[in-house]
Amino acid sequence: MAAVSTPPAPAPTPVTNGRLSFDEFELDIANARLLRAGRVVDLTPKSFALLACLAERPGELVLKDTLLDLVWQRRFVSEGAVKTVVSELRAALGDNARQPRCIETVQRRGYRFIGSLRGTAGAPSDAPAAPRAAESAGANVGLGSTSAASHRPATPEASRGNLPLSLPRLIGRESERTTLLDWIPRRRLVTIAGTAGVGKTQLALTLAQAVQPRFADGAWLLELATLDAAASDAATVRASVALALQHPATAATTDATLAQALVSSSLLLVLDNAEHLLGVLAPLLQHLLEQAPGVHLLVTSREPLQLPDEQVFRLESLPLPPADDIADPETLMRYGAVQFFVDRVSARVTGFRLRATHAASTAQLCRDLDGLPLALELAAARVPVLGVNGLAERIADERAPDTRLRLLTQGSRTAAPHQRTLRSTLDWSHALLTPVEQRVFRRLAAFCGSFTLESAQRVCTDDELDGWAVLDALHALIEKSMLSASVHGPAGGRFSLLESLRAYAQEQALGAGELPAIQRRFLRASVAYWAAADAASLEAGAHGWIQAHVPEVGNLRAALRWAQQATVDGCGDFSLRDDWLALVGSSGTVWHRAGLTAEGVQQASAALDAARAHGDARRLGGVCMALASLAAFANNPQPADGLAYAGLAAQSFEQVRDAERAYYAHYLAWTLSLHCQRPQERAAHLERMRALLQPLWSPMLQRFWRGCEAYERRLAGDIDAYLTYARAELALRRRVGALWESWVAGHALALAECDRGDIDAAIAVLDDVLAEVRLAGRLHQNAARVSLRTSLVAQHRGAAASRAALSEATRILAAAGTLKELGLPLAWLALREQRLHDAATLLAWHEGPRGAGSKYGAGTYLHRSANQLGDELARRLDDASRTTCGARASELEVADVMRMGLPEPVDGR
Repeated sequence: MAAVSTPPAPAPTPVTNGRLSFDEFELDIANARLLRAGRVVDLTPKSFALLACLAERPGELVLKDTLLDLVWQRRFVSEGAVKTVVSELRAALGDNARQPRCIETVQRRGYRFIGSLRGTAGAPSDAPAAPRAAESAGANVGLGSTSAASHRPATPEASRGNLPLSLPRLIGRESERTTLLDWIPRRRLVTIAGTAGVGKTQLALTLAQAVQPRFADGAWLLELATLDAAASDAATVRASVALALQHPATAATTDATLAQALVSSSLLLVLDNAEHLLGVLAPLLQHLLEQAPGVHLLVTSREPLQLPDEQVFRLESLPLPPADDIADPETLMRYGAVQFFVDRVSARVTGFRLRATHAASTAQLCRDLDGLPLALELAAARVPVLGVNGLAERIADERAPDTRLRLLTQGSRTAAPHQRTLRSTLDWSHALLTPVEQRVFRRLAAFCGSFTLESAQRVCTDDELDGWAVLDALHALIEKSMLSASVHGPAGGRFSLLESLRAYAQEQALGAGELPAIQRRFLRASVAYWAAADAASLEAGAHGWIQAHVPEVGNLRAALRWAQQATVDGCGDFSLRDDWLALVGSSGTVWHRAGLTAEGVQQASAALDAARAHGDARRLGGVCMALASLAAFANNPQPADGLAYAGLAAQSFEQVRDAERAYYAHYLAWTLSLHCQRPQERAAHLERMRALLQPLWSPMLQRFWRGCEAYERRLAGDIDAYLTYARAELALRRRVGALWESWVAGHALALAECDRGDIDAAIAVLDDVLAEVRLAGRLHQNAARVSLRTSLVAQHRGAAASRAALSEATRILAAAGTLKELGLPLAWLALREQRLHDAATLLAWHEGPRGAGSKYGAGTYLHRSANQLGDELARRLDDASRTTCGARASELEVADVMRMGLPEPVDGR
């Protein structure tokens, strides 16, 4: 049985038929009404929804941002709306803010329902249910736009996250499931600990799927097995967490910035296979526990994290029948291990059920395998060949002890427990494979993460083994439970090995003397894969491209890691170094599009000296292009350094007459010249783009030139030309289905509308774009669009609208790590609210070294807006006051700016 320690927390009050009672009130959730002594209390829909949201979470602190998410559905609504509704509720309930009996205010954070609820047990708390009243009563979706509301699912909270679409039936874990379903909502960090193959992952995913509706931002899975312990530092782990949660890499600069990005989130993060990263993972999780109160963590690991707030659940093997020879099938089927084994055999043998003729063998087999789910799964795959009795006889054979599983229930971190506990069973399973299946199995050890059929065929084929033979072998390995397959996801069908099986396959490859050759073929397959992906990246839509290629990042890491080490050990092997540099050069796009900027910079920087010494202009150009693209789109390296890399890349590709790559390198150089405000260099790179441009190139490839030329006209004051370009570009990108690129074009159109003075049209364009962005789940990656809309509203709308826009933008830009972009709109809000000294201080900060400033010089919207605000303040404040404000601004950090720009009322409502 599982060893557990029940946490000393009160059990939540269950709901009976959608009704809750407290004091003289009855909350009828199903019919959306509040009764007092049988009479309906007059409440607005928002008041009822907020009350239901709090009452369904008794004793739990519900953050203001969570209430805005659930009740107002993430619209631009200020926190003042929450306080107003709470005041209405208190009036209706006869509650007092200073001495509350129902709703308690937690200053600057949120509210807690403290009334004494009454109810009896109803439906299981984890059963799928209709959305909570607060969630179903929300307003339309969109940043100021209602056009996206009709596209929103009826229960949006059920679709938030990245959990698998379907899971195998959980067998023999009823008590564990019940206990953990009670822990997860009330304990911030729960670790499921146990030996390899005990079923931690499946239990964790089943639990996450069950509790997902309880979290406003859903449940998210991060598989850590693809991260190598030796090569994965804290930055890599942070970036992986941000990527899994669809946050930009800028949110993962430090543990504190990632925690700040999640401060308003309500989500469950499942961290699977964490045992090899405990040292770098523990500090990050501690930051999340301390600074992101709405984030709950569910970890699977072979040992605990040893954090103060960690609640450890020791997952033991499935329940086993007693040692005496029970031969009654009905009695045996009461034990989880037997249920599990019979279920797995039934999936392979049509009509199989536990019979008296093999009941005793089944019981003995489960005991010999210690009830370990993975061992039972592997054994069940052999029943079609050996039968249950023959299978049990082989495992119990004392003459062949190596064929029996030897389990260690606990092991040290350095003892490789998954190899110790599974090797004997895997040796036996491996011996039952055909020679071809064995060859394919050990060659799959090269992959780190999931892989495609095409990749497996590239790695596994040789002179004697063609692609069709590899396909047949993969099918056999799936049937024999040595390989897993998934048909879900945008990248199509993929295969994967369990980590213990991959380690075993690697041992077999090493023993067969094949490992170096396998890794070399794996490197070449990776080079071919990423060369094709990189070649398509300029013309394919970024949204679809990144969805297709992100699943391959684990394999990319493995290939780069081996190639770099092999290059060092290979004593100057030219072809090996060439493959490594080719892979680095073709992977720059995936690093910045996936939000793994720091990792990409590390990989490219490590190869830079080797590329210079290699003597091949194409390889040097590829590495420099990777660094330039990261600088242009993620500001890492610094733009000035990126400009130098872009120039070297352009020169290198022109040298080898690669017009397309040279053209794109000049585009990156033009972009970085604009950012660095170097007009002469910008003009030179634009001229080279013009010379390299070919008329037969696709419209998507030509868009870089069109964008540069149009922006130059804008800077020169040709507003009409830029407007015409932006409208045509948006129509083109929508026509070809380039979703992400259409959002960028919409941004350009909004700027063009600003240039000609039609602010309403600019805001409308951004509303439409952001509605699409939200539906695609990419809001955090489009912070620039949010920032522009917020700036327009703050300058041209009233104080209430400005506060509403800034309230939501703050959450989004905090996640993106770009809060400094709000300095100017915050200054406009201060002006609207007659806080003139704050406005002058914020404007000075915006234009100082820590603010966003006007990146692209005079003539841009930000530059004009800042000048207009400065002129207005000059009319209303004397020089001495503005000088004092400027000096004060130099001392402010981003957090100080946010507090000054959005001061909270302190009336306690």
